Amino acid sequence: MIRLALAPLLLAAGLAAASAAETIRALPPAMVGTWGYEERSCSEETDDGRVEVKPREVTFFAAFCRFSRIRVERGAIVGSGRCRGEGETQVDQGEVSFRQISPTRLEINVQNSPHIYQRCDRPLPVR
Repeated sequence: MIRLALAPLLLAAGLAAASAAETIRALPPAMVGTWGYEERSCSEETDDGRVEVKPREVTFFAAFCRFSRIRVERGAIVGSGRCRGEGETQVDQGEVSFRQISPTRLEINVQNSPHIYQRCDRPLPVR
C-alpha cells in the first residue's frame, strides 16, 4: 500500500529530473574550432563572418561571450555568461546556443536568430 502511495511522488521526481538541464564543463570538442557564415568567410581575410568557438567562449567579428555556465537543454548546448554585443561598450549577461547539425555544420543561435555555420578547414583569425 505504501509503495502505491509513493509511486506518484517517484514518478513526478523522475520527470522533474529528466526535464532539468544537465550542466557540463565545456562545449564538446566537435563544436570547437573556426566556423564560417558562408564558404567565403573561411577563405577571405576581410570577411567578418567567421566565428571562433573555444571550450568556454565564442568570438564573433565584433562580439564575444565567456561562459560561466554551460548546459545541455532540449538537444542544444547553451552557454551563458558575460557577453559584449556588436557596437556595445558594456559587458552584460547573455547566452548563446549551439546545435551540431553535422561534423561540418553548426547552428549558432544568438538572441533568437539562429544561423548554420560551416567548419573552416584552414581557419583565418576571427579578428
